[in-house]
Amino acid sequence: MNEVQKDQLLDEVQNLWDNRSRFVTITCVDLVDEFDLIYSFDHNMELVNFRVKADKDRPFISISGIYAASFLVENEIQDQFGLKFENLEPDFKGFLLLSQDGPRTPMLRKVGERGKQEDVV
Repeated sequence: MNEVQKDQLLDEVQNLWDNRSRFVTITCVDLVDEFDLIYSFDHNMELVNFRVKADKDRPFISISGIYAASFLVENEIQDQFGLKFENLEPDFKGFLLLSQDGPRTPMLRKVGERGKQEDVV
């Protein structure tokens, strides 16, 4: 799988849009110290995937300005993992799926959770 640098993400996504690729999803993988975001697109019935590293403590770039449908997945990632997205429209501020009195970031891993850190793949 190709890895794309954060500063190249919007160019890569714009290129996919320009080539009439269809947005499929974004998968968030919590690696304890950082996130892997795996972007998936369909181009002529072929799945195109690439990975981008995201810091846990910094907002990440939203692609919702290019692919409007991505706002659902980006909001879900905010809810489940606490990764904030810059320029996300609309931004549900962590309450797309979760209620005000519900658990916060239920999918976010902490060091030592579910085994030792070196067990994280």
